[in-house]
Amino acid sequence: TLEAVSEMAVKLSKAQIKEWQDKAEAGDADAQNKVGDLHYDGVEGAIPKDHEKALEWFVKAADQGHVDGIYSVGWAYLAGEGVERDLTKGAEWMTKASEKGHAKAMRHLARLHFMGQGVDKNTKHAVELLTSSSEKGDVQSSCMLGKLYMEGIPNEIEKDPKVGFQFMVKAAEAGDPESMHMIALAYEKGEGVSQDSSKAQIWRRMAEQAGFHSPDTVFRIAVAHFQGTDNVPRDVGKAAALFKKAADMGHGVSAGNLARFFYFGTGVQQNYVQAYEWAQKAVKLGETDAGMTVGQCCEFGHGTTPDHQLALQWYFYALNGMENPKTRAIIYHYIARCYYKGGTHDGIPSQIQPDYPKAVYWVQRSMEEGQVGDAFNMMGDMYMRGHGVHKDMKKAEEMWRLAAKLGNESAQEEMHTREKHTWKEHFLFWVPTIIGTLLLLAIMSYFVWKYKEMASESWFSKIQEIKLNDNDNFEKDDDTPRGDASAPE
Repeated sequence: TLEAVSEMAVKLSKAQIKEWQDKAEAGDADAQNKVGDLHYDGVEGAIPKDHEKALEWFVKAADQGHVDGIYSVGWAYLAGEGVERDLTKGAEWMTKASEKGHAKAMRHLARLHFMGQGVDKNTKHAVELLTSSSEKGDVQSSCMLGKLYMEGIPNEIEKDPKVGFQFMVKAAEAGDPESMHMIALAYEKGEGVSQDSSKAQIWRRMAEQAGFHSPDTVFRIAVAHFQGTDNVPRDVGKAAALFKKAADMGHGVSAGNLARFFYFGTGVQQNYVQAYEWAQKAVKLGETDAGMTVGQCCEFGHGTTPDHQLALQWYFYALNGMENPKTRAIIYHYIARCYYKGGTHDGIPSQIQPDYPKAVYWVQRSMEEGQVGDAFNMMGDMYMRGHGVHKDMKKAEEMWRLAAKLGNESAQEEMHTREKHTWKEHFLFWVPTIIGTLLLLAIMSYFVWKYKEMASESWFSKIQEIKLNDNDNFEKDDDTPRGDASAPE
């Protein structure tokens, strides 16, 4: 099947590949499925990797009832490999393979029933499928059942540590490192078995030798990928995947980080429902800081029903275990925001009424203890509107100016609008304007002077001078007496 194709492909000779291809073309279902496997992963120098081509051969094998072919078609639809992802069709094919006794198909179908994806949510049937898969030797199914019975699901699966421990042992005996680690935890806590620290250490060493990484180790690797180091390139997507892995192993801080990743869309697609669910899981695992994320979801209606009263409770809960002073100051601002909003804000109905005096108290604490830019901006708004304080535009502008210095974009825009331009903008505007004006006047003066100079030398000017001279002569002749004194009368 698909998991073993890489190892298989390396060992194949071109003669073997040709033999299978001929049999596949002749209609042999088993050969068709094998050729599909080869196209799925590719064989260097012989068959290029091509999921679409692989799916064509899987379908041919499946049409003849080949159970591995049916499973592979189902996987193609679930993973979107060689075809557009379609969970409903994937579930249909996995159901066909499960009915034929395919253990892995049962496990994948069980996951779909747990989540209600592509099929109706049915936890009871999912457990039945996992149990059948485990009985057929599927190690991952045994491990999943062990976790389910160890932890239980409220109103769905009754917690039964003894049964869970038995499934863990079954998976561990088959070589599953994670199950070995879970057995170590069971002996350490005395869950499903008598507490025994020496046996816990033995199983922990066995898990490590089998390649298991503890949740703390996975967490540290995730942090390294998130921050980036000299030896580990920064990869936020990989960090998110590792945080999830550690969270699935019961690491509270990782669950809280994963919640923030889903809330802001960091390394994963933004998903408020997932953010809310992982934040709650983190809280259950003892990560009180995650209460801040739960509070944000409740405040804004992200992934759950908006409820400012409930948001306040979560913010106060988060404060109880919060040691970071900067984060405490941020939570103070969130609390102030809830008291300030009240009623309906941004179209979100709240369960409380505005309480401006309390809002002023908490926003001032945020300003004093953490220099939170959003808090200064909020205080400016309160001074502008006279909410909880006397209306004072000078103080409002003072608060906005401080908020702008701390990087608050809203305050920066507000101050820019009010001040119009900074001294630098005035300098950049007026200096070029003055210089340009002076240059323009100089150019105009030059052209006026040049025009006059050219006009004085032109033929038109000279004609004018001649006319003026003639006029002068005519006037002189006209002054001579009309009568001649020497002429006879």
